[in-house]
Amino acid sequence: MAGDWRVSWSHQLEGKVGAIATLNDGVLIATGGIVRLINDLGDFIWKRTFQFDVYRLVSNGTSVAVLSGPGFHLLDIRTGNPLGEGRSVGGGFRDCLPRPGGGWLLADRGDHIHMFNREGRGISRLRPGRIRKLIGWLDREHLIAINDDGHLICLRLFGENSQRIIEDRRWSWASRLTNGKLLVQSVDGAILEGVPNPFGWDSLEQLIESGVDPLEAAMTGDGWWMLTMDGVLDRIPPTEGESWPAGVHISSNDSDIITTATRDGLIRWWESPKLISKRDLFLRKLVTEERQRIDWEQRQVIFEAARDAEENGLLTRAIELYNTLGRQEDVRRILAIKEAGG
Repeated sequence: MAGDWRVSWSHQLEGKVGAIATLNDGVLIATGGIVRLINDLGDFIWKRTFQFDVYRLVSNGTSVAVLSGPGFHLLDIRTGNPLGEGRSVGGGFRDCLPRPGGGWLLADRGDHIHMFNREGRGISRLRPGRIRKLIGWLDREHLIAINDDGHLICLRLFGENSQRIIEDRRWSWASRLTNGKLLVQSVDGAILEGVPNPFGWDSLEQLIESGVDPLEAAMTGDGWWMLTMDGVLDRIPPTEGESWPAGVHISSNDSDIITTATRDGLIRWWESPKLISKRDLFLRKLVTEERQRIDWEQRQVIFEAARDAEENGLLTRAIELYNTLGRQEDVRRILAIKEAGG
């Protein structure tokens, strides 16, 4: 991979991939109605089956929200066990985000937003109009979303709920909000990076003039990566030689891991140059410690052999073994015994 990113492992799964969600220590993958957790070494940890195809996976670090058919389900990430009984609405849900401080926020395919607690129990239902995508939280109260008309809106979900359109401009696509930033595409095809606030933008910068059809985007420690409609993954802004075929899904841990998936089930786990360096350093440390352990064990064996030789009167052999260990005091002691006729 360009930029010295490297595939640490890959798997070919059966079935069409519907969603992926990357964690710091693994990745959640949905194929059809099956959700799997694979750890960062490529080992399969658990599997859970649902009645309907899964089309969205969202993690808050301890649990994962699963959107399947008309339903919303929660699973424990460690075990894959269900948390609660799940909830459903007519037509199903469109999108999902974890809430700051705990709980979940879901937009249905109509014009409602549903708030749930940590256990997946419903708290309230709001009616802001049709939401195309939940973008992310500015803080504990203010949520950015993009509505069906392509406007970015700010929802205040505390006390007396309210909403406002951030600006009159319409956008054809938007990424998730990550580290306070998001990518948006204007109706004329330009890709911009912005830092939104409840009333507009703190900054908004054009990165690509036109000619890109974005599907998904993911943030890493070295910037944005965008998956396009033709299945190519590009660094944003573009850099020569840093694009490659990837598939239809991309997800990251916002730092040093990217997971990609093709529609027919090829999963790739990519690691950044920094993470690769850290892993190599860790492995070298393990090798050094293992060598030291083996060396210590060998020295113990030699010492015991020298002591046995001394006890059995094999003084010349004992001197050789003590010399091997660098125990000069023992060597001089045995030489003195030999000179004394011991």
